Amino acid sequence: MATASLQTASETVTKDRVKLRVEVPEDALRGAIDAVYRRWAKEIKVPGFRKGKIPRQIIDTRVGVDTIRQEALRDALPDLYVEALRAEELEAIAPPDIEVVTFETGAPLIFEATVDVRPEITLPDLDSITVEAPSQEVTEVELDEQIDRLRDRFAELETVFREARRGDHVLIDLNGYKNGELVEGASAPDLLYEVGSRSGPPKLDEELEGNRPGAILKFTDTLPPGLGDSAGQEASFTVLLKEVKTKKLPPVDDDFAKTAGDFDTLDDLKQDLRERLSELKKQIVRDEIRSRVLEELVRASDLDPPERLVEDEFNHRLSHLNAELQRVGATLQEYAAHSHLTELELRGDMRTQAAMSVTAELLLEEVAREHGIEATNEDLGREVAYIAARSKTDPKEVAQQLASSGRLGAVVADIMRRKALDHVVHHVNVTGLDRDDGAEEEG
Repeated sequence: MATASLQTASETVTKDRVKLRVEVPEDALRGAIDAVYRRWAKEIKVPGFRKGKIPRQIIDTRVGVDTIRQEALRDALPDLYVEALRAEELEAIAPPDIEVVTFETGAPLIFEATVDVRPEITLPDLDSITVEAPSQEVTEVELDEQIDRLRDRFAELETVFREARRGDHVLIDLNGYKNGELVEGASAPDLLYEVGSRSGPPKLDEELEGNRPGAILKFTDTLPPGLGDSAGQEASFTVLLKEVKTKKLPPVDDDFAKTAGDFDTLDDLKQDLRERLSELKKQIVRDEIRSRVLEELVRASDLDPPERLVEDEFNHRLSHLNAELQRVGATLQEYAAHSHLTELELRGDMRTQAAMSVTAELLLEEVAREHGIEATNEDLGREVAYIAARSKTDPKEVAQQLASSGRLGAVVADIMRRKALDHVVHHVNVTGLDRDDGAEEEG
């Protein structure tokens, strides 16, 4: 296709990749070349000439014609690429791979750009999608569990003279040795430890269970994460079990209600808990509905997500996970083993989740396109205010940080996709729930 300044042609490489061939007349680059000469005329110093008034011949001698042309090409290529995309009516979803084929004096510039493009998306019929909402009723079991959590908060530790059991707290002297030397971070005197918490060496809980105060325990184990280069290495442990303490829970009565929340009676406490749980459960149900609707939208679609986007998302998730594991001194292999997976299986699961995430984003963006859903200035203002409140930062400072870091566009896109999901939730069939209670209204 020809435009006023360039000629373009395109061919499909794969289902999501297109190769653009672009021919640019030499005259179309004169503006970029002139701009480079003006820039160098202001930057170099030549005796007898004022800055900005240095002749091109001298600049060519000092800087080199090839350097000038290469700088002009570098400056001009982004705009030329965008113009070529418009000419071929393509929408890129990732940075292109550009190869300059010809760039010689007296001849047109020819370059090729391999582009990952947005796939054609056909949205599934929203009326055909049905999801079942989870129950939002507060059960007696849930109420009792909440009361038990309260009792646990107000429990007192009582020393007992018996063997340690799971859930007990024990007072121990813990010492870890490596090559005969005490390991800092793996040793602690008078450590109050909850049996079964799995917060110490892996074998510690097993060793403690069934032993009485006064027992001296010796075992070999691996050092836990968080100990730098020593993490995961074998060490010798000695543990002196000094005391066993059990939790003494308060009785569930009116006195407990007064202690737990200044209520007159136990019934008053239960009623307050029921109301709080009801509001919390409604929010949980709303979030779960959105999650289920998005899963069903992806499942109902036949969209095969672009491999480039899936690979980028997978690498982003893997990099984030590795950074978190490194922070606590663990490895990807250890994390996989803890999840009862091989590292290959873990990577496969992450890639599957990345593909689902990319598919969901593309579908929601298409919903927004078809229904004219946009992120308004008011939406953006609320989002900035929320981020500012959460980070305890001035909203103006948050807005400046987002703009200067280039993340403002991502925030706008997130808002748009959330609003698109609101639209989808509103138009699919949600069973087992009153719309007024759980479904999002369109905004």
